[in-house]
Amino acid sequence: MNATFKLVLGTLSLLTLLSFKAGEVKYKAMAEQSTIHWLGKKTTGQHEGNVNLKSGTLALNGKDFVSGEFIIDMTSITCTDIKEAEDAQHLVDHLKNEDFFNTASFPESLIRIKKMVPGPAAANTYTATADLTIKGIKNEIQFPVKLETNGTGATATADIVIDRTKWNVVYKSKTVFSTLGDKFIYDDMYLTVKIALQP
Repeated sequence: MNATFKLVLGTLSLLTLLSFKAGEVKYKAMAEQSTIHWLGKKTTGQHEGNVNLKSGTLALNGKDFVSGEFIIDMTSITCTDIKEAEDAQHLVDHLKNEDFFNTASFPESLIRIKKMVPGPAAANTYTATADLTIKGIKNEIQFPVKLETNGTGATATADIVIDRTKWNVVYKSKTVFSTLGDKFIYDDMYLTVKIALQP
């Protein structure tokens, strides 16, 4: 082993050690054990359903947040409140087209967490700040997170409310189309998230 090769190998080893933070644990999201439930409201009622988590990671150093990123499979949207299969599929097809999420062009959404600040509620709760990308449009959001860890993994739960118009999902939005009268869909969408994680 010549001196140059030893120097390169030693440098790479040092960089590897420096890039790993002591006590840092990287968790992988278990997609099949995780759930994302959506709810949208209109003047005459509401609809709800699920969308699948595709993948994700969360890195912690003890209880301190390091990084987090989660990919959502937008093509997996379902409707659970309409019992007639044909009617439910009609709504799902509409949610997938250009009026809503245009999943043919934008099959994935991304949540990249930038920071998680402890509190202000009970233990194991945080306020998360993240970039949410839908339809190629990125906006910053904040939401409460409860994060519980144990010897075998972790569970993160969150209730997220977003204004869909910020991601150009404007179908029947009264704030965009003022002539809709009472036939509008509210801008806020509600997401109930539970993510199972394993190191």
